[in-house]
Amino acid sequence: MPTNREAYFEAVKLGVPKAVVNFALQEINGYNYLQLTTHFEDEIKDYVFFKNSMDRFLNGEMIEYIFNKSYFLGLPFYVDRNVLIPRQETEQLVLETERIIEEMFDGELSIGDVCCGSGAIGLSLHKLLPGNKLYLSDISKEAIRVSKNNAFKLEVVNNTTFLIGDMLDPFIERGIRLDVIVCNPPYIQDVNTIDKKTFEQEPHLALLANPNTKYYELLIKEASKILNSKHLIAFEIGEDMEEEMTSLVKKYCPNDDFFFQKDMYGKTRFLFIKH
Repeated sequence: MPTNREAYFEAVKLGVPKAVVNFALQEINGYNYLQLTTHFEDEIKDYVFFKNSMDRFLNGEMIEYIFNKSYFLGLPFYVDRNVLIPRQETEQLVLETERIIEEMFDGELSIGDVCCGSGAIGLSLHKLLPGNKLYLSDISKEAIRVSKNNAFKLEVVNNTTFLIGDMLDPFIERGIRLDVIVCNPPYIQDVNTIDKKTFEQEPHLALLANPNTKYYELLIKEASKILNSKHLIAFEIGEDMEEEMTSLVKKYCPNDDFFFQKDMYGKTRFLFIKH
């Protein structure tokens, strides 16, 4: 059986990025990065699976789907092809939402993660702000299955409710009131702008919208039916949507304050609406 070092350099020589090889070795051996470095000369625990996973990656499969795992704000999330792989820039949405919540509110809150997918946004907020009521909603039954799995693994099932339905419909139907809505809905209109791997492997239901503002408008238009008087809406948006989103906010939320924020790459990526 080869050592972790030998397996590492074998995969790198084949063209697998170093970060991907490290991820695979950590998952296969059950190590974090520091532990891997101190056990680099040990035999790899499952060389057959390692080699198979590297072959699958080189054939185009996303490493997160191979291992059914993605890390978000340091937390391990189960993912499969029913949900999007959480993106690094979305971590910024969670951290900024946490900051604004702490600035705006006191006491227990009701928070809704709409279009939750894997639950990465809402469950991460729940870990950062324990004691609040969390609702995870998605139109996909399979996405809700994944988010439930993650809630149990992260031990944040208490005070977490799962809803299946389109946008705000399940909240309206049940008379649920929220203080905070956080949402990363589908917003890609032009399929030609989507990376080939993403288009072939990630769920189109969570990616595509025509027009690109479709789901934002549905949510903003109906939000007053479920939001308390003091409230926050936090969106991830497409980098070229600032003008259209400004028009929507002014149309449906004329008395609310709002601002945009850039992501780590300098692209306008987040919209916050508060009252």
